[in-house]
Amino acid sequence: ARPDGVIISSIFIFCVLTLSAISRFFRATEIRIEEITFVDEASAQLWPLISGKKCHLVPLKPNAATECYTLKKREIEILYKITEPVAFVQVHLLDNRSDFFSPLKIKITRHNSDFIVHVQGAVAVANSLAYLSELLDPISIFLGLTRRNLMLQALKYLLWGEGEVGLVVYAILLRYWKWTPEDDVRPRIFLLSD
Repeated sequence: ARPDGVIISSIFIFCVLTLSAISRFFRATEIRIEEITFVDEASAQLWPLISGKKCHLVPLKPNAATECYTLKKREIEILYKITEPVAFVQVHLLDNRSDFFSPLKIKITRHNSDFIVHVQGAVAVANSLAYLSELLDPISIFLGLTRRNLMLQALKYLLWGEGEVGLVVYAILLRYWKWTPEDDVRPRIFLLSD
Protein backbone atom coordinates (compact mmCIF):
# COMPACT_ATOMS: atom_id res chain seq x y z
CA ALA A 1 0.00 0.00 0.00
CA ARG A 2 1.15 3.50 -0.82
CA PRO A 3 0.86 6.20 1.85
CA ASP A 4 0.60 9.03 -0.70
CA GLY A 5 -2.95 9.96 0.35
CA VAL A 6 -2.00 10.19 4.01
CA ILE A 7 1.07 12.30 3.23
CA ILE A 8 -0.82 14.66 0.93
CA SER A 9 -3.70 15.09 3.40
CA SER A 10 -1.24 15.65 6.27
CA ILE A 11 0.54 18.36 4.29
CA PHE A 12 -2.80 19.96 3.43
CA ILE A 13 -3.95 19.92 7.08
CA PHE A 14 -0.61 21.35 8.22
CA CYS A 15 -0.82 24.15 5.63
CA VAL A 16 -4.40 25.04 6.63
CA LEU A 17 -3.50 25.14 10.33
CA THR A 18 -0.37 27.19 9.67
CA LEU A 19 -2.20 29.73 7.51
CA SER A 20 -4.99 29.97 10.11
CA ALA A 21 -2.46 30.62 12.88
CA ILE A 22 -0.66 33.27 10.82
CA SER A 23 -3.96 34.98 9.95
CA ARG A 24 -5.08 34.94 13.59
CA PHE A 25 -1.72 36.34 14.69
CA PHE A 26 -1.91 39.32 12.32
CA ARG A 27 -5.61 39.97 12.92
CA ALA A 28 -5.22 39.88 16.70
CA THR A 29 -4.28 43.56 16.81
CA GLU A 30 -7.11 44.77 14.58
CA ILE A 31 -10.05 46.61 16.10
CA ARG A 32 -12.50 44.05 14.57
CA ILE A 33 -15.81 45.66 15.55
CA GLU A 34 -18.56 46.37 13.03
CA GLU A 35 -20.75 48.73 15.02
CA ILE A 36 -22.28 49.47 18.38
CA THR A 37 -25.92 49.66 19.31
CA PHE A 38 -27.43 50.82 22.56
CA VAL A 39 -29.61 48.39 24.47
CA ASP A 40 -32.02 51.12 25.53
CA GLU A 41 -32.72 54.83 25.13
CA ALA A 42 -31.29 55.62 28.57
CA SER A 43 -27.90 54.27 27.46
CA ALA A 44 -27.98 56.40 24.32
CA GLN A 45 -28.72 59.48 26.43
CA LEU A 46 -25.85 58.74 28.85
CA TRP A 47 -23.29 58.24 26.05
CA PRO A 48 -22.62 61.98 25.49
CA LEU A 49 -21.96 62.39 29.23
CA ILE A 50 -18.97 60.04 29.07
CA SER A 51 -17.54 60.71 25.61
CA GLY A 52 -15.13 63.43 24.52
CA LYS A 53 -12.55 63.67 27.34
CA LYS A 54 -15.21 63.74 30.08
CA CYS A 55 -14.23 60.61 32.01
CA HIS A 56 -11.59 57.98 32.68
CA LEU A 57 -12.00 54.44 31.31
CA VAL A 58 -11.52 51.57 33.78
CA PRO A 59 -12.17 48.00 32.61
CA LEU A 60 -13.35 45.54 35.24
CA LYS A 61 -14.09 41.84 35.03
CA PRO A 62 -17.67 40.96 34.06
CA ASN A 63 -20.07 40.60 36.98
CA ALA A 64 -17.81 42.49 39.38
CA ALA A 65 -19.46 43.20 42.71
CA THR A 66 -20.73 46.71 43.37
CA GLU A 67 -18.05 47.25 46.03
CA CYS A 68 -15.38 46.77 43.33
CA TYR A 69 -16.41 50.01 41.64
CA THR A 70 -16.02 52.05 44.80
CA LEU A 71 -12.73 50.39 45.80
CA LYS A 72 -11.19 50.72 42.33
CA LYS A 73 -12.23 54.36 42.04
CA ARG A 74 -10.81 55.16 45.47
CA GLU A 75 -7.53 53.43 44.59
CA ILE A 76 -7.21 55.36 41.31
CA GLU A 77 -8.16 58.68 42.96
CA ILE A 78 -5.44 58.23 45.58
CA LEU A 79 -2.70 57.04 43.23
CA TYR A 80 -3.42 59.29 40.23
CA LYS A 81 -5.25 62.29 41.73
CA ILE A 82 -8.21 62.17 39.35
CA THR A 83 -11.34 64.22 39.96
CA GLU A 84 -13.39 63.44 36.83
CA PRO A 85 -15.98 60.64 36.64
CA VAL A 86 -15.00 57.08 35.80
CA ALA A 87 -16.64 54.84 33.20
CA PHE A 88 -16.24 51.26 34.42
CA VAL A 89 -16.39 48.89 31.46
CA GLN A 90 -17.34 45.23 31.64
CA VAL A 91 -16.91 43.23 28.44
CA HIS A 92 -19.02 40.08 28.10
CA LEU A 93 -17.76 37.63 25.48
CA LEU A 94 -19.86 35.67 23.02
CA ASP A 95 -20.01 31.90 23.43
CA ASN A 96 -19.01 31.52 19.76
CA ARG A 97 -15.90 33.64 19.26
CA SER A 98 -14.95 32.32 15.85
CA ASP A 99 -16.32 35.41 14.06
CA PHE A 100 -13.73 38.12 13.57
CA PHE A 101 -16.27 40.94 13.40
CA SER A 102 -19.17 41.44 15.75
CA PRO A 103 -21.56 44.25 16.63
CA LEU A 104 -21.44 45.30 20.27
CA LYS A 105 -24.49 46.02 22.41
CA ILE A 106 -23.90 48.76 24.98
CA LYS A 107 -25.82 49.34 28.21
CA ILE A 108 -24.83 52.32 30.35
CA THR A 109 -25.99 52.92 33.91
CA ARG A 110 -25.03 55.42 36.58
CA HIS A 111 -23.19 54.48 39.76
CA ASN A 112 -23.07 57.54 42.03
CA SER A 113 -21.11 60.12 39.98
CA ASP A 114 -19.62 57.40 37.77
CA PHE A 115 -20.90 55.16 34.99
CA ILE A 116 -20.99 51.43 34.32
CA VAL A 117 -20.75 50.36 30.69
CA HIS A 118 -21.79 46.78 29.95
CA VAL A 119 -20.56 45.56 26.57
CA GLN A 120 -22.29 42.45 25.19
CA GLY A 121 -21.42 40.44 22.09
CA ALA A 122 -17.63 40.76 22.10
CA VAL A 123 -15.34 38.19 20.46
CA ALA A 124 -12.24 39.52 22.27
CA VAL A 125 -11.94 41.71 25.34
CA ALA A 126 -8.92 43.75 24.26
CA ASN A 127 -10.27 44.57 20.80
CA SER A 128 -13.59 45.69 22.27
CA LEU A 129 -11.89 47.89 24.86
CA ALA A 130 -9.65 49.47 22.21
CA TYR A 131 -12.64 50.20 19.97
CA LEU A 132 -14.66 51.61 22.85
CA SER A 133 -11.77 53.80 23.97
CA GLU A 134 -11.52 55.29 20.48
CA LEU A 135 -15.24 56.04 20.43
CA LEU A 136 -15.36 57.44 23.97
CA ASP A 137 -12.09 59.37 23.74
CA PRO A 138 -11.46 59.19 27.51
CA ILE A 139 -9.03 61.34 29.47
CA SER A 140 -7.10 58.23 30.43
CA ILE A 141 -7.39 54.45 30.43
CA PHE A 142 -6.48 52.36 33.48
CA LEU A 143 -5.66 48.81 32.38
CA GLY A 144 -4.93 45.94 34.73
CA LEU A 145 -2.08 43.47 34.29
CA THR A 146 -2.55 39.84 35.30
CA ARG A 147 1.00 39.08 36.54
CA ARG A 148 0.85 35.69 34.84
CA ASN A 149 3.08 34.02 32.27
CA LEU A 150 3.04 36.27 29.18
CA MET A 151 3.45 33.40 26.72
CA LEU A 152 0.45 31.55 28.15
CA GLN A 153 -1.55 34.79 28.23
CA ALA A 154 -0.72 35.49 24.57
CA LEU A 155 -1.77 31.99 23.58
CA LYS A 156 -4.97 32.33 25.62
CA TYR A 157 -5.71 35.61 23.86
CA LEU A 158 -5.08 34.20 20.38
CA LEU A 159 -7.23 31.13 21.02
CA TRP A 160 -10.08 32.47 23.15
CA GLY A 161 -9.95 36.28 23.09
CA GLU A 162 -8.96 36.46 26.76
CA GLY A 163 -5.60 36.78 28.44
CA GLU A 164 -3.28 39.73 29.13
CA VAL A 165 -5.76 42.42 28.14
CA GLY A 166 -3.79 45.50 29.20
CA LEU A 167 -0.79 44.98 26.93
CA VAL A 168 -2.93 43.84 24.00
CA VAL A 169 -5.19 46.92 24.24
CA TYR A 170 -2.04 49.05 24.17
CA ALA A 171 -0.70 47.16 21.10
CA ILE A 172 -4.04 47.51 19.27
CA LEU A 173 -4.21 51.24 20.00
CA LEU A 174 -0.61 51.76 18.85
CA ARG A 175 -1.40 50.02 15.57
CA TYR A 176 -4.59 52.06 15.14
CA TRP A 177 -2.86 55.36 15.99
CA LYS A 178 -0.42 54.86 13.13
CA TRP A 179 -3.36 55.66 10.83
CA THR A 180 -4.71 58.66 12.76
CA PRO A 181 -3.50 62.28 12.55
CA GLU A 182 -0.51 63.18 14.71
CA ASP A 183 -2.33 66.10 16.32
CA ASP A 184 -5.09 63.80 17.60
CA VAL A 185 -5.11 63.99 21.42
CA ARG A 186 -4.75 60.45 22.68
CA PRO A 187 -5.66 59.22 26.15
CA ARG A 188 -3.05 58.59 28.79
CA ILE A 189 -2.67 54.87 29.40
CA PHE A 190 -1.83 53.50 32.83
CA LEU A 191 -0.96 49.82 33.34
CA LEU A 192 -1.87 48.69 36.86
CA SER A 193 -0.77 45.51 38.58
CA ASP A 194 -3.80 43.63 39.91
